[in-house]
Amino acid sequence: MAEFRISSDDDRVDLRKMATALVESQGWAREEVGIWDNRRGEVIVTVDDALLSPTEADPLHRPRHTPSDVHRACELVRREDPSLRRVDFAVLRREAARFFSAGWTVADVLHGLAHRPDGTPWPQGPDHQGTEWLRARLRAWRTADGDIRPSRSQESAQMRVISKAGLPMDIGLPAEEEVAQYPVASPSAARSAADDARRLIRQNARTTSDSLAHRDRTAATIHRPGKR
Repeated sequence: MAEFRISSDDDRVDLRKMATALVESQGWAREEVGIWDNRRGEVIVTVDDALLSPTEADPLHRPRHTPSDVHRACELVRREDPSLRRVDFAVLRREAARFFSAGWTVADVLHGLAHRPDGTPWPQGPDHQGTEWLRARLRAWRTADGDIRPSRSQESAQMRVISKAGLPMDIGLPAEEEVAQYPVASPSAARSAADDARRLIRQNARTTSDSLAHRDRTAATIHRPGKR
């Protein structure tokens, strides 16, 4: 328990009001602190130690970008997944770092090691351990071109954006009568099509950027008559 004492030689200063403002400025709830007067004219503020200690972000759901963060994330993944105990840590870090660079969290990596992209669980047991089993599971979360698929949390975030934008959650899906008349793609085929669409968008974006850069370079070398 931490204690603050507020005093002033100026009788016009409202010490309790000052203490309340201090509490509010720190974002503490009024019921989480104590404020009272003592006989010496001081106002005492007591604060629980938990409010003063910095809160650490959820280690399972926060992004990992720096090498030290990725290292600690891989240590956590290895502790949580028994199938990784025979995997060399350097191999695990090298394979998982690419997914963390793509925005995956520890929870996403653990989900990817426990489930296929269609949501079905991976088999477990003594025959499903080691380096090759690690690579096989992570390989399933890549497209045919080697791009990393969106993680579970990234897909959830995309759905929240669609919901906040007021778009229907079934946007792009065929009507029920059409579903009854025509075959529907399997979840894996639908995911593959979505991955292809994202790849084409990235390619078009790069082409557009290259075209603009080429146009700027060309314009800089053109000298029109009458202009210097």
